[in-house]
Amino acid sequence: MGVLVWNELSRYVSLTASAYAVWASFWGMFFRKFFWDFVGGILRNPGGIQPSPRARVFITVIVKVPFIQIMTTIIGFFILALEWPLRPVKGTRFHRSIPLRIFLLAFQAILALLFYQIIKSIPDKFQSALDSVDLRLFPSEIRKVEDCGVEFEICLCPALQEKLGPRADGGKTRDASCAVAVEKPNPFLPPYSPNLYVGDLALKDEEGTSEYVVLFNKFPVVPHHFLLVTKEFRSQSSPLLPSDLIQTYQLLLAARQENKHLLAYYNCGPYSGASQSHKHVQFIEVASSGPPIEKLTRMAKLEVSGKPFAIPSLPYANHIYRLPTLSTDSTPEELHRTLFPPFLSLLDLVISTVRHDPEYPSGLPSYNVIMTLEHIHMIPRRHETHTPEGTEAVINVNSLGYAGMLLAKSDSELEAIKKVGPGKILRGVGVESVHDLQVAGASLEADGL
Repeated sequence: MGVLVWNELSRYVSLTASAYAVWASFWGMFFRKFFWDFVGGILRNPGGIQPSPRARVFITVIVKVPFIQIMTTIIGFFILALEWPLRPVKGTRFHRSIPLRIFLLAFQAILALLFYQIIKSIPDKFQSALDSVDLRLFPSEIRKVEDCGVEFEICLCPALQEKLGPRADGGKTRDASCAVAVEKPNPFLPPYSPNLYVGDLALKDEEGTSEYVVLFNKFPVVPHHFLLVTKEFRSQSSPLLPSDLIQTYQLLLAARQENKHLLAYYNCGPYSGASQSHKHVQFIEVASSGPPIEKLTRMAKLEVSGKPFAIPSLPYANHIYRLPTLSTDSTPEELHRTLFPPFLSLLDLVISTVRHDPEYPSGLPSYNVIMTLEHIHMIPRRHETHTPEGTEAVINVNSLGYAGMLLAKSDSELEAIKKVGPGKILRGVGVESVHDLQVAGASLEADGL
């Protein structure tokens, strides 16, 4: 009887381990990282871990071509077929072989140890970075203010004043190329700070392979704030490409698989609140209900699904697209078809909106992009900061402001936000809504007039 119990226990352990290996290797195909790249590597200070030339073969079969992940998947499914026997396998010598099981489980374990997942590594790596001198988490507290049907979260962080000194231009003018402090080195190019580096990601599609690096924000005000950065330099004033959208959404899906909820946002253009000129999408953890703006967005009743819409109660131009439900096994091709056409339609609306403003600055438009698993928001921008009337406070606004999360660097800024209301501040840095005109124009086009 005891032997039977131990046999069943071993079988369940084998089933559990193989099911997890299949699940982990699936995500490892999208989020590729050779776990042991630090062995024999060179540590540069400032800099990061430069893998040893001897690790080149592993980087090739894990990062460039996910051969190890594919092998792990195949072996995992084969073990599952043995332990939960398929009819063609049951009773064969393979099914009865204990040495074969031992060999396959050991081989599977070795393969699975070679790669790991970005999302799973975030908490531990963030803590390690926090313990070092490379990352500084600024203490903050949340105050809530109700306005325009949204319960805004105001992050009060006086410690940020130590990092952010006053700018000579008051934050009102920016170079059209979104260049900031060009004399400073680009923190998003290698060699990376070892404590801020999370891992590499690659996405292969019909246009080639797009490579990214995941880095922690060096000066976060919330834990686990990380960035998805293009490996080669691309301008922060350029729109998100299909590969950017796919990789961003895959990270959101991976977080949900880990029972975490992420908000992704992109500050595009000189008036969007972008702090670096190198293209990067940012991620922060939010409550299970999402950012504050999502509650209002979910309440919107759509006359026609599959088309952009706006929330008329908000005092600024806003363009939103409701996404269909996507599963974690959605392929990059499916994500491309689901995400990129809506993004282009929202971008067209942003361009149309700024064209209706005769005083809008010349050059490329600035806008904020907010992405959740349910919606893509795009908001045109005209100014980077706003000074509420009757105050001297200068309120900086980026995408998070339109997600319902504003930043106050002092008690006086907090009081100014409360006094005038977040909605008026967001209108001050945004653009007037012309959604009714755009809808009317679209109707005329549809009628062929």
